[in-house]
Amino acid sequence: MIRHVCACLRGLSLIALLSMAAPAQAQLQSGDEPAALSRFQRTVLSLRESSPEDQAGFATQALEQLAEVYMAEADLARTEARKEQGKQAARLRGWSMAVDQYASQLLLLLDDVTEGYPVELFANREGSVSVTVADRAVILGHPRPGQQAAYEQQVLTDFCARHDCVGLTASVLAAETVQPIPMTANPVSPRWTFTGSGPVCSNEGVTVRFESTRQLAALRELCVQLMQELATLATELAWQGRHGVVVDWKALALSATPGRPGHLLRLNAPGDSILVTVPLLYGSPGLLVDIQPWLRARAAGELAPVLELDAANYGWSPPAQ
Repeated sequence: MIRHVCACLRGLSLIALLSMAAPAQAQLQSGDEPAALSRFQRTVLSLRESSPEDQAGFATQALEQLAEVYMAEADLARTEARKEQGKQAARLRGWSMAVDQYASQLLLLLDDVTEGYPVELFANREGSVSVTVADRAVILGHPRPGQQAAYEQQVLTDFCARHDCVGLTASVLAAETVQPIPMTANPVSPRWTFTGSGPVCSNEGVTVRFESTRQLAALRELCVQLMQELATLATELAWQGRHGVVVDWKALALSATPGRPGHLLRLNAPGDSILVTVPLLYGSPGLLVDIQPWLRARAAGELAPVLELDAANYGWSPPAQ
């Protein structure tokens, strides 16, 4: 754990040195047509043509999130320092002070945004995004590369909750679509039938077959949890598609988000992701692959094929009494 913390913090110092200088990398322009851009990058490119207020709003959300991340890293280093002695403890305390100082610089930039200093957003050809406030530039990069997608998704979620993002990233097809997509999935109410081979729960074309009625109350809770997770994913994927995100169905990857209760579903190579809480899906190997035909149709607004799941394949059957 200590080695991981130190390696991460060495990366922090490099980011800090780079990010307070003006961006030197080749920048994408709104007229460019790169092969693949994430929604985060496309949002930034669109905002460059938007109002100063919108750019400042995005910078505020991004810098607030980034400052919180670095303050958490500093807290982690201090916690680990208390477990160590000698040079190792001193090194961790030194890192924590340096990271705290960097977080303080981010908070000062936030103050400058609030005071009305000019804000400019950049997306470079190497994939990173930066924000410049009064000629001081910060690369919007999470200190742990594996959590960059989660950081970007959280920034988008917070920003779009306060600003209209439809005009920034919606596809032409989506703009012509009149049917709205709800912000959250509606509560589910699965239907139950009891057969000679065991109970079956179903909802929106998904059925789950259980071996017996043992611990039926627990099975009912599991079914509601599963159907709610599937409905939430379908809604989130439809919303992403409305904003021009292309899902690579063969490359879907679900991971936990350290220090948070939710999960991250990576959608494609550019890094578009969904932050969602799906503990049953995450803890059931093979399920993500099995539900893809149903998810794909639902996300596209098409009639979904019937999906039949055997609870025993995912370890959902109650233990024998």
